Amino acid sequence: MESKKDQQIELIQFSSQVDVPFQKQYKLYKRRFLMASFFAFATISSSMMFSTCNPISSELRDIYSIPTYLVSLAANGFFLMHPLLTFPQTYLVSISNIAVSLKVGCLLTLSGALLRCTTIMNKRFYPIILGSFLAGAGRPFTINIQANVAKEWFRPQDKTTVMMVFSFIITCSNIIGVIIPGQVFKGFSYDGDVAPGKELTGNLMLLEFEIFAFFLIPTILFFQAAPPTPPAPGEKVQDEFTYMQSLKLTFTNRSFILLFLCYSLIMGGFHALAVVIAYLFNPFGFTPIQISYIQSAPIVCGFCSTIIYSIMIKKYKLNLQKVVLFNLVPVLISLGSTYFFMKTESVLIVISVFSVLGFFMIPCIPLCLELACRVLYPINQSIAVGFLLAGVHMWSFLFGQTLAIIVQDQTKEQSFYGCMTVFASFVAAAVCFYNVKIPKHEEDDSTQVSDLKSNQSEGAI
Repeated sequence: MESKKDQQIELIQFSSQVDVPFQKQYKLYKRRFLMASFFAFATISSSMMFSTCNPISSELRDIYSIPTYLVSLAANGFFLMHPLLTFPQTYLVSISNIAVSLKVGCLLTLSGALLRCTTIMNKRFYPIILGSFLAGAGRPFTINIQANVAKEWFRPQDKTTVMMVFSFIITCSNIIGVIIPGQVFKGFSYDGDVAPGKELTGNLMLLEFEIFAFFLIPTILFFQAAPPTPPAPGEKVQDEFTYMQSLKLTFTNRSFILLFLCYSLIMGGFHALAVVIAYLFNPFGFTPIQISYIQSAPIVCGFCSTIIYSIMIKKYKLNLQKVVLFNLVPVLISLGSTYFFMKTESVLIVISVFSVLGFFMIPCIPLCLELACRVLYPINQSIAVGFLLAGVHMWSFLFGQTLAIIVQDQTKEQSFYGCMTVFASFVAAAVCFYNVKIPKHEEDDSTQVSDLKSNQSEGAI
């Protein structure tokens, strides 16, 4: 019969055997920031391509002698392709991994940018439209995996903050996307001679292709789907449903459907506004460079609010749904008053209004995505994000084309109707979000355990 001392020694040996593998099982790798940067590079490139024609749409219409809706199609092509490719993208992730998805997206984006450059040779606008459609096909393969990147490389308690940073980067890249065309066409005035305008357009497409190649080639070569070991115990749980079961549960979840409608109306309205913003402001005498500054104002203020909200949410454990509801109030006020402040023809006043819009709206973007993941837990998060973004792009395409028709003659009366249509889209979104019910799930309960078990491996490389 074993003595008590022998039993204690045996217990200590057993504990050591269990503890060592456990410590090796969960690690927080420093390379997570590099992987997040690669994802950011891909999303920046995609968002820049979407924004290229927006601030110079009036100039492109005159240079190429084409209707307004054809110029808008260069941006709306992104909206059309995203919902069409969301099913293939989510299925690809389910049978492979997020690295394959991101690399496919990068290749399509780079190919679309290269196709746009052929306008240098044929001096036509259709290569820009076709290139935008090709790059738009790659967009869901890129931005749909943002929740997966946060989940695979970061701890659960850091996920909301990471999602807010990713969402801000996606939106912030629109600053570069609208400023670069504005700077390239700065000082340009169409006087009947199309040659200078077509040369500037070709230079713009070549410049952006070089930027995209710089960002995307390293991403294709070095991005990894996941670390060798998960960052926390809670992240080791595998998907519990097949792909078809996940789809069925997704489309029968009432709260997700309401979030889908809300997110589509908010982001779709915001994207459509970006597409036709030049047509809304031209009747009041705003120049392309002024419009690019106005369009950049929400993003700049969104940067400040993203930092503030991420700190407050993490420190005070704020209820995400209440935060979104609170933010929608000033968003609606700013949108409802936009037209009346445009009539002042003051750049500073309009920038102030759009700054308020961006400050309160930008943080709502990642919070809605995070709430969608919670509503569908434990279904693969690329499905939640993918279908929300598909709804955004589908509504953005339909809404963008509708707005382009409403404001095509660029009169002050049409600007009023355009602004009120965008305002109505946001009101409907607020009503949908108010009726969403967010369940609690086991992922929240595992946060404290994840803290204890992942902190011991903070220094892993």
